[in-house]
Amino acid sequence: MKRLPLMLLAVVLLLTPSCDFMKSINPFGKKAREAEALRQQQEAFRVADSIRVAREKEAEAERIRQAELAVQAEEQIRTVTGYHVIVGSFLTPAYAEDWLEHIRSFGYDARIVEMNGGRWQLVSAQAYPDIHAAFNALGSIQNRIDGEAWVYKNE
Repeated sequence: MKRLPLMLLAVVLLLTPSCDFMKSINPFGKKAREAEALRQQQEAFRVADSIRVAREKEAEAERIRQAELAVQAEEQIRTVTGYHVIVGSFLTPAYAEDWLEHIRSFGYDARIVEMNGGRWQLVSAQAYPDIHAAFNALGSIQNRIDGEAWVYKNE
């Protein structure tokens, strides 16, 4: 008789399905399943939103980089092939740098231009894309900075 309850317990344990099955049919676990489904859905939305934000930041960074590249290309073309209003020419680089800072204090986009085939460093008050714009600005630069300013074409 003592063996009968033990045998009965062993049969019940062998015939009952796994714990996962019991959890899935448990009517009291319905709210937990709904909460888990909602949490998974929120996590999916959060991941999708993070991906969207990252792509927008990447696109904005690419737009900024392209704009900077365009400005650099324009600046390089203007510096290499433009017309410059020269306000000083120096053999000594230190003197050219000092004069460059002085010209920049007037608000000009001054730069040092290497003279083609020479050892002179020319201080340009402003660079222009065409000769007409350079000569139009020459008078005001001569009046404001230096009466000996002249136009130089950098090739």
